[in-house]
Amino acid sequence: HFGGELGVLGYPLHGKPTPIALTQSGQNSGSIFEGLPEQFDVARYHSLYGLNEKMPECLDVTALSEDGIVMAIKHKTLPYAAVQFHPESILTSPKHGMKILQNALKVLSYECE
Repeated sequence: HFGGELGVLGYPLHGKPTPIALTQSGQNSGSIFEGLPEQFDVARYHSLYGLNEKMPECLDVTALSEDGIVMAIKHKTLPYAAVQFHPESILTSPKHGMKILQNALKVLSYECE
């Protein structure tokens, strides 16, 4: 647990495609979004979300929805990343969703001693 606070959407977003935009951090090399366009549609299935203004210092926001909702984060020093959408959904472009999953397996791994 790294801190932060959750908000509750005032409108349902279950099974809805939504455009997201990558932040500068989301566009950086080593991001789970590496090789993807700056904007693309994803499948949202949620009503809770992380409040951007309450995001802990150790986390970077990597993607936002068009209405300003945090859609992805990454830890600044640990191999952790999270998305607030379903990359495996048919509502997320299959080529983009598969690329996110492939990148996650590559960039979130670490060497065991």
